Amino acid sequence: MSPKVERKSQKIHFTQRTIAALPVPTGKRATYYDSQVAGLCIQLQPGSRHRAFAWYRKVAGRPTWRGIGDFPDLNVEQARTKAQEWNAQIGKWKADGCEGPSPLDRPRGEPTFGALLDDYIQRHLRQHAKRPEAAETNAKYLFKKYVDEWRERKLSMIRRSDVLDLQMRIAESVGQITSNRIMQLLRAMLNFAITAEVWSGDNPCSRVKLFHEEKRTRFVQPEEMPKLFRAMKKEPNRDLVDFVNLALWTGARRGDLLSARWEDIRTDDNCWRIPDPKNRTPYTVALTPEAVAIFKRRSRSNGSPWVFPSRGKTGHVVDLKGAWKRLIKRAGITDLRQHDLRRTLGSWQAAQGASLQIIGKSLGHTSTAATAIYSQLNLDPVRASVGGATRAMLAASKRKPKLLAVRNE
Repeated sequence: MSPKVERKSQKIHFTQRTIAALPVPTGKRATYYDSQVAGLCIQLQPGSRHRAFAWYRKVAGRPTWRGIGDFPDLNVEQARTKAQEWNAQIGKWKADGCEGPSPLDRPRGEPTFGALLDDYIQRHLRQHAKRPEAAETNAKYLFKKYVDEWRERKLSMIRRSDVLDLQMRIAESVGQITSNRIMQLLRAMLNFAITAEVWSGDNPCSRVKLFHEEKRTRFVQPEEMPKLFRAMKKEPNRDLVDFVNLALWTGARRGDLLSARWEDIRTDDNCWRIPDPKNRTPYTVALTPEAVAIFKRRSRSNGSPWVFPSRGKTGHVVDLKGAWKRLIKRAGITDLRQHDLRRTLGSWQAAQGASLQIIGKSLGHTSTAATAIYSQLNLDPVRASVGGATRAMLAASKRKPKLLAVRNE
């Protein structure tokens, strides 16, 4: 099964400069074809600066896709050489009357787990994951750290007993949550192998029961709010200070906040549209005056399309883990994660008497039973509820909003 390639894709002359200057797509994956070599294309993932060379042509009427390599690790001439090599193989095969299998048919030999991981990343995660780079990094890390002993083993060599032994070994040495993540990765890889017809065996992970995971209910408690804001007043990292405040005032997920774009924020209308959240259902955040003030201040000194710009591959900040750990340590708060800030807004809204519908609308939650009700709500009661929770948190912190959101102005 070949990944879907956008049909409405323009041809351009590939150079290092033209590829580097291509705009980051905001919706679906974008594909550009080289005007010099047939089949050579560059794919850009939405919301990311990641771009990769690929080759796509119809061979004997069948769409055939091959990954070549990441740009700029691979330059244009190297990518063209590989594409021309495949074009030559197909040309010779056609000249011989298409006798025998296509030279680009994938080998039918049974793959190893290492080969499957590479194929899974190339043909599945990079094409379908919401955040391909993060998904690829996570898959490589988990596999190398916990499953690397299987890298050279054929898929059929792994039995259900091997999977169960691995599950218990990781659970006892590292923890049950990590064990669950490994089982989910292996299950997904093997399901991909079966669906993509690179292997025809049974998935030994399909009937492995995962360990129970308690749903996390942690949020910033009233007695912790003053500690958090006192620590933020001394925090030198402005991105972290603004992130924490905006996470509390909007309830947005960390990834949505750090990848926020100015084109989706309307400070004149006090709204922020999140176009591609985790559940893939766009929703609108009702911005309070405290949140609007932060966005306006950042926009005055920001020439980037991103609210939290950086010089990395994505163009925006992707991780504040180190700064966050230092902040909560300084605050004397334990077991508080960045995602708990999102849960804090909903919890404080509930304490103010907000309905579940209002809270769900505020946080962009979806469910089959409640979605219709959420869609009928306008943003006025949502803004009032978020504003009430914000004022309650500010009162608990015993600090004024201007002093909390702005440092060294």
